Amino acid sequence: MTDTAARPTGQRWGADDERGALNLLDPATVLAATQTPKTGVVYNLGLPVQRSGVPVFDYRGAPQRLTLTGAGELGAFKDYGAPEDLGANEDTLVIPAHNGTHMDALSHVFAEGKMYNGFDAKTFTASNGAAHCGIEKTGGFAARAVLLDVAGHQGVDWLEPGTNITGDDLEATRAAQGVEIRRGDVVLIRTGWLDLFSSLPPGESPPFAQPGVGRSTVAFFDDHDVSAVGADNAAIECIPFDNNEFLAVHIELLVKRGVTLIEHLVLSKMAADRCHEALFIAAPMLVTGASGSPLNPIAIG
Repeated sequence: MTDTAARPTGQRWGADDERGALNLLDPATVLAATQTPKTGVVYNLGLPVQRSGVPVFDYRGAPQRLTLTGAGELGAFKDYGAPEDLGANEDTLVIPAHNGTHMDALSHVFAEGKMYNGFDAKTFTASNGAAHCGIEKTGGFAARAVLLDVAGHQGVDWLEPGTNITGDDLEATRAAQGVEIRRGDVVLIRTGWLDLFSSLPPGESPPFAQPGVGRSTVAFFDDHDVSAVGADNAAIECIPFDNNEFLAVHIELLVKRGVTLIEHLVLSKMAADRCHEALFIAAPMLVTGASGSPLNPIAIG
């Protein structure tokens, strides 16, 4: 594998670029990706948006659905000419951008005071959010995806919490599955973390530690020139972080290379079906200046 230190990072697509490795997804690459599905099975890869029963970080807060109008507000629509027994149910949603299944914008993480492409971290403000690299700049995308079922390859339902997945682990899984990773692909990694979470008795807290990729996988992603990386855990990378370096893989992929990261993906059904290649579609909410967005990505096998 290549030496990650030798690979140029930042400004690969120009000093003003705010989409990063998603620039690999030109029309020809996307058109080729549409030829990937073989069965037509549609996989919803997002977790349900609910207050409990899904993994959350407490400091971010659980999502909430609040009723705006409903049958209890009879007559609420009389100004529109509606009789009392006719109306509409509506909600207000309060959803943290980085709990549940979500996609990181390139403004999500900064290191040494800089975000992706050298943009100053201080340009992200409390009042306006991201002046550069907000989720609206990333936008939606479609690509060929390759699922690497690391837990399945190792013959377990889930990897032990804290397991550091290496580049060699990813390559061994890829080779065993007999799948090719092409330039611009999205790599999806199944650790089994969500399966472990769902196995816990109600009310029992999950372990702090989580399996995920370590720094040695960066060379693997470089070699294959991927556009995005997703996983079924909370941070893509292992927790505790590799060599106790906070967000080390985020820094290498998101900040230095502009590789979009997607977390808390539901990958167990794809893995059970041995669907290792799919058309992948991600459409985040285009919240101006946001550091990320809740997501229900779709894979078509």
